[in-house]
Amino acid sequence: MSEFEKLRVVTGYEFLKHIRRRRLYVILGLALIAELAVIIGVPVLMDGYPDSMLVMAALLTVGASLAAIGAIFFAGDAIAGEFESKTGFILFTNPVRRITLVTGKYLASCIAVTLLIIFSYVIISISLLAIYGDIPIETVKSFGLCLLFAGSVLSVTFFFSSVSKGAMGATVITLLFIMVISGIIESVLLFAGKPYWFLLSTGGDSIAAVYGGYELLLGGIMPQGVELPFEMETMDIGLTAIAMVVYLVVGFVLSIWISGRRQLA
Repeated sequence: MSEFEKLRVVTGYEFLKHIRRRRLYVILGLALIAELAVIIGVPVLMDGYPDSMLVMAALLTVGASLAAIGAIFFAGDAIAGEFESKTGFILFTNPVRRITLVTGKYLASCIAVTLLIIFSYVIISISLLAIYGDIPIETVKSFGLCLLFAGSVLSVTFFFSSVSKGAMGATVITLLFIMVISGIIESVLLFAGKPYWFLLSTGGDSIAAVYGGYELLLGGIMPQGVELPFEMETMDIGLTAIAMVVYLVVGFVLSIWISGRRQLA
């Protein structure tokens, strides 16, 4: 059997594991609830939907962003779990190379997360068509950025999974890194008017910012006549996308390199 065929088998097996697990359907349900909360809550709180279709589209990306963050829960135990539960003695000592196993796990996680993101954007598209009778072209860009963000989140999670002793530790560390550490630094740099495109949390914000930036979103939901008390640094979507590619490639390569040298105990 060629290495490519082994990769296909590993990917298929790992994807079936995701399908059987409850976490896939939990994240799917949370994404659906988030979208419904926006669709139902916005007209109630704002006396109708925003006049700008772009504002509503940006608000609806909450479900897609949640699906992308869900990548952490697919990948947290990908490598660390094999060492923690000692199943690595079976997997890592068979004729399949470790690089093939890790790559297969990564691809399976990518497929699972991609399905969640597609589900979210189907809801977004149907909602915009029903409310405004149109879908902005920026939705395609938002979809691409969401996939890129999910891939970078997966890679970073795989990296932490490769160095962590347990699956829970890898999951918690990744959540803290993206949502707390990176998020806090981004907020400080944003209010200080400094560049923040290199932070991973910025990649998540770009999913909505592609519709017109923070100014459009905040201006669309704030009462008329109320202006922003400060100017916000405009996000550079291009640099943010490049940063996400770096996180994706470096995180994935490091996870393969570390897991290949990690000893079973």
